[in-house]
Amino acid sequence: MSIVTVTAFRYAVGARFRAFANMGRWLRQPAQVPALQFGKLMGSGHSFGLVPDWSTYVFLGVWPDLNTAQQFSQSALFQQLQTGTESVSTLYLTPQRSHGLWSGQNPFHDENGTSLPVSPNLPVAVLTRATIRLRALPDFWRHVPQARQRLQQQGNQLLFGIGVGEVPIVQQCTISVWRSPAAVDQYAYRQSGHKEIVRLTRQRNWYTEELFARFGVVGAEGELFTEIANQLTDNQS
Repeated sequence: MSIVTVTAFRYAVGARFRAFANMGRWLRQPAQVPALQFGKLMGSGHSFGLVPDWSTYVFLGVWPDLNTAQQFSQSALFQQLQTGTESVSTLYLTPQRSHGLWSGQNPFHDENGTSLPVSPNLPVAVLTRATIRLRALPDFWRHVPQARQRLQQQGNQLLFGIGVGEVPIVQQCTISVWRSPAAVDQYAYRQSGHKEIVRLTRQRNWYTEELFARFGVVGAEGELFTEIANQLTDNQS
């Protein structure tokens, strides 16, 4: 079963230009990493918005197994990305279900159809990613503050959330971690506001490409994900 890593690199002020340059190099020529099945280096925005957060970049990787995923920290790419960081934090995820495309493929689709059982007590990660039509950009970004407000109203059910993207403004991705599957379902299917925005994406045809994926969280390390790691430990004891 494949493992997905989400690694957040937070840079000191003096290293942020280097981090931005890394992003440019990746867009021109993605690095080759042994056993990496799919990889994206993405910049982040403040509060899911248009203002860039020059301090934080996220690398998402898909690996054949947990052992290989953990070995990423020994790779030349990882060493390059962590230079000048104040902190490095990683989530380890197992795909539960996904639909749609990212760069023409679904990197989280398991051809064997296998997945781990969903535990009601373990955190769940959700990823959404889209390429926005140029004509739809004003309409899309006009609704982002409403979506951000809905997330901020989730209290302690939302353990982590970040807006990232490969190309600013046009290609957007959100990654969120929730305390339980029930918390995700409450937000996505029962709460007003979120459902209305999802309906708008269909009615107004905002995207040329989109993907939704849900994951089980099997590991977390680093200061950014301390609360998630604590919940995993509590459920194992």
